[in-house]
Amino acid sequence: MRALGPRAPLATIDATSNDASSTATPPVNPELVRAPEVPGAKKLGSNVFEILVFRGLSTPLALLLVVLQGRFLEPSGRGRFVLAVLTVTIFSRLLSQLGVAVANHMSQREWDTEPELRPLAQRALGIAFGLGLLGSAAIIGIGALTPSVGAGTAAIAATALAPNVIWQTASGILLGLSRIRAWNYVQLASPLLTVLGTLALVVALGGQVHAALAAWTIAHVLTAMLALYFTRDLWLPLRMPSLVDGVSQQLMRLALAMGALQVIALIGYRAELFVLEAIDGVGAVGIYSIANQAAESMWLMAAAIATAITAPVVRESEADAVALVKRSLVKSLLYTAGAGAIVAITAPFVIRYALGSAFNGSRTPLLLLLPGAIAYAPVQILVVYLSVRRGRPRLSLAAGLTAMVVTIAASVPLIKAYGPSGAAGASAIGYGCGALVAWLLFRRLAADRLRT
Repeated sequence: MRALGPRAPLATIDATSNDASSTATPPVNPELVRAPEVPGAKKLGSNVFEILVFRGLSTPLALLLVVLQGRFLEPSGRGRFVLAVLTVTIFSRLLSQLGVAVANHMSQREWDTEPELRPLAQRALGIAFGLGLLGSAAIIGIGALTPSVGAGTAAIAATALAPNVIWQTASGILLGLSRIRAWNYVQLASPLLTVLGTLALVVALGGQVHAALAAWTIAHVLTAMLALYFTRDLWLPLRMPSLVDGVSQQLMRLALAMGALQVIALIGYRAELFVLEAIDGVGAVGIYSIANQAAESMWLMAAAIATAITAPVVRESEADAVALVKRSLVKSLLYTAGAGAIVAITAPFVIRYALGSAFNGSRTPLLLLLPGAIAYAPVQILVVYLSVRRGRPRLSLAAGLTAMVVTIAASVPLIKAYGPSGAAGASAIGYGCGALVAWLLFRRLAADRLRT
């Protein structure tokens, strides 16, 4: 196994020509090699469309799950579910970037062959499983210290962490290889299986919060099995390398740095939930979470574009990668703004008739959230450049930290004064500030690199 090192561009010779001094067209030399094709570069438009189709299925499923929980769990039950899942999600975001770390090293051609990629994938999956088990124990302890959740509820949710981290890791590797179809199947599996489990355990059998969490956990276990099946050629035959050697440590450092960004971003647009629960109670969390979920569903287009451009941005030249990111930023902002207009017009009616009068209080928070959610959508594309291509997750982390600090600072006075609407206002302000910082960092880093 070669030691990980800084990327060094390799010279390529096109098979259609010899040297530049040739005056006549020479015969094709079979020993000369073509420049390697960038995975996904020629299918960018079709990949975006395919991702949107699958996300077009998964997003309604996620919203259907919200409706089912709102109808059968009531605001307090929905609030307990959200808090339990949020704790697991925080740990998952921290640990699930191992696959993206592997994708980052795929930009080094010497790590892009199957014999070299397999040990990296095996390391990433092994570390994911081990850290997932450790994180599960921590989640149970946190749940025991949270009166509105409890150790028993946290234990059910914590069981989903290791499977979640495994399928997220496998997804990152699939994305780096531009295996978009398999990636889409994995992404769709989790919400689809959760909805089916909820229909069986909550709607049909009359279960409550524990049943809803069990459905969610089982969905993650089955999704992990599917992800391992799709990546079987990358980790089989199983010869587990050391998980503590230099290669593993470097993968883990990069993954945890990018994971910290994910956690900070998550806390940044979830911090107001904890403040809201402390001030107004778990029922207010249930009401506000509806607005939060609806606003974030608008990130569908930006997420699809960010996913489709990951492999090309990692492997293209600097100028081409920057140009692709800029085009994608404009598209994501326009598409998200259009979705926001539709949500603003239809959401009050949908909330009233789909969830009932108990959730009427979520309409105003949703309208307040929309401007910030639109502004923050392109950050997903900026992260592809900052963290995945350039390997500078700390820059992306700065944007997430800004959003988190601003949200927390604004949430206390605004929630005290306006309740869930104040939480929405604080979150929108945090979104806007985080997006501004990410854009400024991208401009500076891209300009410096293009000048060199």
